[in-house]
Amino acid sequence: MRAMFITGKETVEVRDVDKPTPGPGEVLLRVKACGICGTDLHYYEGTFPFSRKRTPGHEFAGEVLELSEGVTRVAVGDRVAVEPLRRCNECVNCTSGRYHICEKMNFSTDQSQGALAEYIVMPAYTLYRLPEEVDVELAALTEPLAVCVHGLHMVDLSAGERVLVLGAGTIGLMSTLAAYAAGAEVITTYRHDHQGEAALAIGASRIVRESETAGLEKEGIDVVVETIGGSADTIQKAVGIVRQGGRICVLGVFSQPQQVNLLGLVLKDIKMAGGITYCRPGAHSDFDRSIDILRRHGDRARKVISHQFPLADAPRAFATAADKSTKSLKVQVKP
Repeated sequence: MRAMFITGKETVEVRDVDKPTPGPGEVLLRVKACGICGTDLHYYEGTFPFSRKRTPGHEFAGEVLELSEGVTRVAVGDRVAVEPLRRCNECVNCTSGRYHICEKMNFSTDQSQGALAEYIVMPAYTLYRLPEEVDVELAALTEPLAVCVHGLHMVDLSAGERVLVLGAGTIGLMSTLAAYAAGAEVITTYRHDHQGEAALAIGASRIVRESETAGLEKEGIDVVVETIGGSADTIQKAVGIVRQGGRICVLGVFSQPQQVNLLGLVLKDIKMAGGITYCRPGAHSDFDRSIDILRRHGDRARKVISHQFPLADAPRAFATAADKSTKSLKVQVKP
């Protein structure tokens, strides 16, 4: 089969490798669509180290081709979204639904091949059958959307509340959609014009440039969702903007320690929560809820998919995703 590898800084190769074979409890999938994640771009740009022997890609959907003996969760021919977390399924975190913090948890790309390839093997427990209304392109958005659904659950978002989303990259846009689907009024900040346009299309009632947030502290913001990370001063900004008794959800990945006015945090009685990946907080997992959002709001979600490339054009796909002058939002590869 063909698979993609990051072989150096901003260097990508597609080459022939052995097709994987499912082991006990596993399923062979044909990858139908895989999004390029911000983490993949960090690997591509050399910010994060990544093995040249592994294939990246964890935002994906596919079709079941082969089952190992005893697998009954899915059938050959099923279209599925994939929750790319391998875990032990035995520890107290796994059995309580908090498998995202299992000590043995790893992404599909951490210790095995990722989904920027024609085929991939995954444990059957990671698969979610798709409803007819959700095609594979939409289903490949389930993973980043589930990150945002999980984050909003951490801060107990309720219908009718006012939410400020800081940032309009993939996680910012998916947070906008998740908050809109929950019945909130959403304001989203943006850096590039095409990101602001996408935020309005996906559910924001209003957009504000990242450099023009002065005055938002007067608007009674119930929840601030931080999605920018890096070295931005957005945590301090969130503390200043959110109302007394409000909540802050941190989804951005920060590359440097941040200074925060803790006195302001205390005096305003603010709850702050960090969210990582997704889990099963109750009867329904974050993936269940995300697939339902895609079923109900697919036309909005599809506005985030800006580019699609075949696997052979993976180098161009990564170059496009890394260059915002291309007006890229979510770039997908379709093996």
